[in-house]
Amino acid sequence: MTSDVQPEGGIFHGWKLVGALCCILFFTAGGGLYVFPVFIGPLQREFGWSMTQVSGAGAVFAVSMGLSNPLVGTLFARFGTRKVMLVAAGMTVLTSLAYAGLQNLAMLYAIAFFAGIGVAATTLLPAQTLVTNWFRVLRGRAMGITLLGIGAGGLALPPFNELMIRLVGWRMAWVVAAGIIAGIVIPLIAVFVRTGPAELGLVADGARSTTDAPAGGGAPPAAIGLSLKRAAATQTFWLLISIFLLQLIAVSAMNFHFVPFATQEVGFTPQTAAFYYGLAVGFSIPGRLGFGWLADRWSPERLLALSFLLLALGPVVVEVLLRLGLSDARLLWLYAIPFGVGIGGNAVTMPILVGRCFGELHFAKIMGLLMSGFAVGILVGIPGAAAIFDRTGSYEWVLLLCAFGLSLALLLCLLIAPNRYHEEFRSGRSSAVLP
Repeated sequence: MTSDVQPEGGIFHGWKLVGALCCILFFTAGGGLYVFPVFIGPLQREFGWSMTQVSGAGAVFAVSMGLSNPLVGTLFARFGTRKVMLVAAGMTVLTSLAYAGLQNLAMLYAIAFFAGIGVAATTLLPAQTLVTNWFRVLRGRAMGITLLGIGAGGLALPPFNELMIRLVGWRMAWVVAAGIIAGIVIPLIAVFVRTGPAELGLVADGARSTTDAPAGGGAPPAAIGLSLKRAAATQTFWLLISIFLLQLIAVSAMNFHFVPFATQEVGFTPQTAAFYYGLAVGFSIPGRLGFGWLADRWSPERLLALSFLLLALGPVVVEVLLRLGLSDARLLWLYAIPFGVGIGGNAVTMPILVGRCFGELHFAKIMGLLMSGFAVGILVGIPGAAAIFDRTGSYEWVLLLCAFGLSLALLLCLLIAPNRYHEEFRSGRSSAVLP
């Protein structure tokens, strides 16, 4: 994809924002989404809770995070992204300190509820919204660089927190986490986050082009797009929410149950299983960068389909290896590479496709409504896979169903026409601009 975009001088604030968001996501998403399992053992040893009791906090967190996304999107539109993120980051500091003072199971669940809200308002939805607002021509690359912070945090923070637990204890480890959010994340939000380039008198991509700037200068072009009500009435929206749910069900099941599968069914050590689980997270980093670069050149629906092809290869490869008598753990590289790259590519391409389909004007609200499926997907995928294992004594059906669901999502991607509603919201019809 080419453009006659020319820089206006200096470093565009949008790229400073991308760097800040990458760092913010390293701590908020890397810590909020990947770290809690490290604390499960210490919690069980101190309080004597069962795995089911502790895992219940994960379910509360997932429901809270998923169902709060539509509200977060509405708050972004009303108050601006920076104010909402600052409040949410402050909430994250308080929940981390509350974890440090944990006393009973009810308190654990209450903290998990508020932690889910804090993570929802400081991770995917704000990052996707901000990149969509600040970039048009270079949106793919900007999204890829921004979201690699999630994979990097998921790779680095669990072992860091495990080290903190050994050095200073699990309670002080939460205090350290609170200090990091207060000392690094909150200042980054305050200094760099602005909802859109118009707040600083700039235009998308930090440049003017024949498509993005008015002739002879003048005010930056206003954001355009479908309203939430209009978008939710389209076939494209329901295709996207179906794709999102299928992805969440399958990926949450694969991620949560990979270590139990590798240890209980195949017989690998917990250390080996955890290594290859982390390896898949690590491969999401080049996946985010590579798909971000491709997103500026390829049609987003086909690129999203490619990410689902790579994701589907994960359970297919494991099933084939299982049938062949998987005994050498090194063969799990064949799983970790496509599955990890697919996770990264999927995370980058989905918001780009949503922005292409519905425009930027109400992106936060539309994406927030789509992401409400987070709770449903996880609550179906994780316990559903557990129920299948309990009934059959094997993860074979889980692998087959995950491969089927991801393949179905691939086919649904090819039914999406990203430009279908462009004429409607570019023409300025009332249905396209109502909040």
